[in-house]
Amino acid sequence: MTSVSAPLESLIDVLVIGAGPAGLATALGLTRAGIKVRIVDIRAQRISVGHADGIMPRTIEVLDSYGVSNELIRKSHHVYAISNYNYDPSIDGIKYASRVPAINEPTARYKYIATHNQGFIEGLLLAGLEDANVRVEQACKPTSLELSSCEDELKDHASYPVKITLEHLSAAPGTPSSEIVHARFIVGADGAHSWVRHMLGIPMEGDSTARVWGAIDFTPLPSSNFPDWRNITTVNAADTGIMLIPRECSKVRLYIELGSVDEFEQDDRGRPDTSKITADKLLDIAKRAFKPYILETTPDKVEWWTAYIIGQRVATRFCDRGRAFIVGDACHTHSPKGGQGMNASMNDGHNLAWKLAHVLKSWSPMALLDTYEAERRPFAQELIAFDRWYAEGFNAESRAKLVREKGLEVALTGPAFRTFSALTTGIGIQYAPSIITSQVSPTVDVIKTETSPFTLTVGKRVPPYALMRVADCRPINLQDALPSDGLSKLIVFAGPLTSLEEKGRLAEVEEALRDIFHAFGTDKFRLLVILSAVSDDMSYKDVPVGLRKDWTSILVDSTSSFSNESGGAYAAFGIPVTGKFVAVRPDGYVGTIIELSEMRRLDDYLRGWLLRSSDPL
Repeated sequence: MTSVSAPLESLIDVLVIGAGPAGLATALGLTRAGIKVRIVDIRAQRISVGHADGIMPRTIEVLDSYGVSNELIRKSHHVYAISNYNYDPSIDGIKYASRVPAINEPTARYKYIATHNQGFIEGLLLAGLEDANVRVEQACKPTSLELSSCEDELKDHASYPVKITLEHLSAAPGTPSSEIVHARFIVGADGAHSWVRHMLGIPMEGDSTARVWGAIDFTPLPSSNFPDWRNITTVNAADTGIMLIPRECSKVRLYIELGSVDEFEQDDRGRPDTSKITADKLLDIAKRAFKPYILETTPDKVEWWTAYIIGQRVATRFCDRGRAFIVGDACHTHSPKGGQGMNASMNDGHNLAWKLAHVLKSWSPMALLDTYEAERRPFAQELIAFDRWYAEGFNAESRAKLVREKGLEVALTGPAFRTFSALTTGIGIQYAPSIITSQVSPTVDVIKTETSPFTLTVGKRVPPYALMRVADCRPINLQDALPSDGLSKLIVFAGPLTSLEEKGRLAEVEEALRDIFHAFGTDKFRLLVILSAVSDDMSYKDVPVGLRKDWTSILVDSTSSFSNESGGAYAAFGIPVTGKFVAVRPDGYVGTIIELSEMRRLDDYLRGWLLRSSDPL
């Protein structure tokens, strides 16, 4: 009689289902904050080619904050321009129309879009996880999910109210293939057809558009004479729309409009049957669309291709009972042409991870987790609205109808990206007021009138700016002083340090922060001091010891120790020479701005979302 092994049982802080960009980013954020995490994926092997391929400037900044951007910057193709070609009946082919900068945001640290295949991007995140001895468990299928309905258990920080059964599909003979995992939280990052979302009963709003698209990656032969292979290019041909994405190693990606779903036979699931679409068919359509230019390749230079229906939907909620969350395509789906899918997905994980970590460490109440949906769902809805409008610009029938009926042209790539640059680059995201993004000082506006694009603004990310480290005169970008390590950054813009009187003024700030650290502890924060100037007879050691956590934390608004000229950061940030205090969330967004004379208000802000040492859990 064959015995059946009992399933294994285990405990984990967070179980992430799905090892795409969203799941990997979530897991990386959690591990950097010191949280125990497991990440599983149903695929036997990770992807190596195809899929998403464009990384926007804000996402590069985020990857930079985790220390995993170097290989992306070195090996990706950098896109600086977007071109547009329109059909010209006089030549029965396409003709150059315009070219604009790919990035229109003055505060972008990276003035380009980085393109590489999704497998490479995932590899960057995987390398970061492996540094923490976390590896993706491949060929692992979730088969059941139970979430406690007991309110007391759900509210208990120490409880494990999530029960998931996993099936290890590649388990060795004689070893249990089934495992029961008890988790404190679960994150569904398992794509557009999310099993986790389905098990939680979370519906999606919106519908699929009536267009079928193809995508193909290949290397053009030298005989291909299109002049804009190395720029993102929109081709508005007579009967189709194509977007060209230049890629690493001289490859290109083409997104090709294939027609209405009504033109396709239905498969047994009632969806358009795309099984007859081949790489050769996609290339034939592209060759006709690019006329009078020549497009040539060979089968061995075709790396990947697919066909899909554009879906523009968003989940009605991103969380269930405060213990189960969905991120990435599991909670919002849209076309890939705006270059947003992978970017939005990774930034979902970046937003959620530090909040989970704070709750798991008993640093914050469960209410902090409500801000994930409150911040990321409105952003997803904005992306969907942009995507619906933008997709019309690729639909030949829609373009012709608008021109015919209203004399309008829609959503050409260059103008569209200029109009929505703040959204598409991620640079202009501003989170709405909440417990973690609030203005507690009545003398500082919640949303300032920005005289400089670099003005520090509550709810926006801290922009890059060149400063100098006082101790060793080393140039340093402010963003590099704000790593994604799960800690809030408390920045004292302290004004000048050129006299004993000014040193005494800093002592008052030191006293106020001493009370804050006594109430909330020091382990939740990293303290930075940014001086407007330092005289030659003073050093970083003249900063009061309570503000000087280590020699790396004292910066000055200068780019050279051999010049008395300001580096311009105070002026660009909108900081007066008298100084200000800025609290920066662990994800790099400004939480609040306070006058140095009102430091007591920092306690008001922090009490909204941090637990004091004396607070009950």
